[in-house]
Amino acid sequence: MEGKNEFYKKVEEALRSKGFDYYDGDRDIPGKGRQHSNKPDYIAVKGNNVYIGEIKSPAEGPKSGSWRQVQKSDTKEFAATRTEVAKREKEGLLSPEIGGHEIIICGQIADYVRKIGINFDLPASVSRNMKIMMAYSMPESEERNVEEALSNCRKTIHYKITIGNGSITYLFS
Repeated sequence: MEGKNEFYKKVEEALRSKGFDYYDGDRDIPGKGRQHSNKPDYIAVKGNNVYIGEIKSPAEGPKSGSWRQVQKSDTKEFAATRTEVAKREKEGLLSPEIGGHEIIICGQIADYVRKIGINFDLPASVSRNMKIMMAYSMPESEERNVEEALSNCRKTIHYKITIGNGSITYLFS
């Protein structure tokens, strides 16, 4: 199975190939405060839009139990998302293959947007009056599950990036 670092490079390659400026969460986005490590995997910028992004590699599947565990660093909104998705899964109303992606889309990425200026700052080159949007990158094999999760979360897909390297990225609001 492909490693996390190799997959992250594919996501960066795909975004850059489509004209996005790419800021790596570890290299380019300094954290701040006690929750300094609670920041996005990347920030992508194009035009007047800033995309706060999360990457899930092939090794990080949506059925992982850890995705459903409330963490100390979770905001109340993120904790509620984890709990609500786990409840719907337990009741048989939602498959874990889709529920896991809902946790990331409605919970984790939305949480990062709320934490701009608290846990991390936008890159200095990013204007404060740019539109903040969200991005989610994963293996192409998860395309159907992620599209269903985006629909369940009532998100609008603005752009889908796939360049044939095994990764797919959704840009949405």
